[in-house]
Amino acid sequence: METHPKSRDTKKIKMIDSLWLFITATAFLGPFALPLLWRNPRYSKKTKVSASVFIILLTLGLLYLMFVVLADFVKAIQENSP
Repeated sequence: METHPKSRDTKKIKMIDSLWLFITATAFLGPFALPLLWRNPRYSKKTKVSASVFIILLTLGLLYLMFVVLADFVKAIQENSP
């Protein structure tokens, strides 16, 4: 039985080190998924730092947006209450 030449050269990536798992975990867990990024040996330190800063800034931006929307919602409720 002959194997494909490329299959011998490529290393199998562990599920926990897959990019898709990290993206999915980040979508559901936000910055709590960062340990998955930092334990992955495939990425350089520069990539890890850049991705971490981006995810933290995105999380802070989303928290700020949520605060603004909730503040407007509370204000609208208070204006319409008797």
